[in-house]
Amino acid sequence: MENKQYEHDSLNQKDLFQEYIDSLPEEEEEKAEETERESSGLSKQVEEDLRDYQRRGYDSQRSQPSSSSRSWSRRASADNRRRVGVALIAAGSAIMVVGLTATMIARNSYTYTEPVYYEEPYVEEYEDPWEAAYQQMSGSLSNPEAVVEGHYVSLPVKVSDFMQEDWKIRSGAFSGSYETIGSEPVALRVETDYGYSIAEISVVSPTGEEVPLNDAIVTGISFDSTDAWVELNGGISIGSNSWIIEDALNTDGTEWTKKGGSEGTRYIVESVSENEYGYDDYVLRLELVDDYTERIVMQMNQGE
Repeated sequence: MENKQYEHDSLNQKDLFQEYIDSLPEEEEEKAEETERESSGLSKQVEEDLRDYQRRGYDSQRSQPSSSSRSWSRRASADNRRRVGVALIAAGSAIMVVGLTATMIARNSYTYTEPVYYEEPYVEEYEDPWEAAYQQMSGSLSNPEAVVEGHYVSLPVKVSDFMQEDWKIRSGAFSGSYETIGSEPVALRVETDYGYSIAEISVVSPTGEEVPLNDAIVTGISFDSTDAWVELNGGISIGSNSWIIEDALNTDGTEWTKKGGSEGTRYIVESVSENEYGYDDYVLRLELVDDYTERIVMQMNQGE
């Protein structure tokens, strides 16, 4: 009797489990049935009794779920899956909206800063003093002018205007230094602070009365050293040969003379150049040794 009661309880449980299986989709039904068989724990005898009981008509007496109810269960499961899918899609959309909203907030909170363009400070264009000096040249050897160490010089000129920052007057040609200059011309040597020779100059008082050295005027210049660079019109300089000199003189059209002797060759140009000091007569002398210029003399004299 007790065995029958146990078998009856097992049958009730089986009915409940069968109803649960019927509510599952087909694939899940098969899995559940396999699981139920493996976990039921029924003895072989009980299983045989169950089959015998089913053969005697138990299955025909119990209420079997119809195919329509099974379909309804499957539809319910499908609806549940659709609801889960919709929920997942809604969650994803919500995440996207939150992300976009955060991006828009970040963009709106960004403050645009106008770029700062720095202009380079204006630097005055460099002007080559040598080029500026050459541009002042007239191009004619009849004019008492030259470029000396990058400076334009035109005779006669005040000593203060002739001297440059790093130049100094060393001493007189035949005596000590001069603080004042009178009516007699005085020859002075001009050098750089480093002892390089520039030229020998002839200075005189412009009025005939004694004046400070800086107020005296330079009426003559003699270049005989390669320490300083001097250039006349036509590109003539210390070291120029006779061909360069004659080409410059002929191109210029200035009257000139050539003298030769045992000491060398001289090219002489004489012209008139009026100025406020009355030293109007100009003489240019180019002295050559072995056909190369070794000395250039520019001299202004008082006209008659």
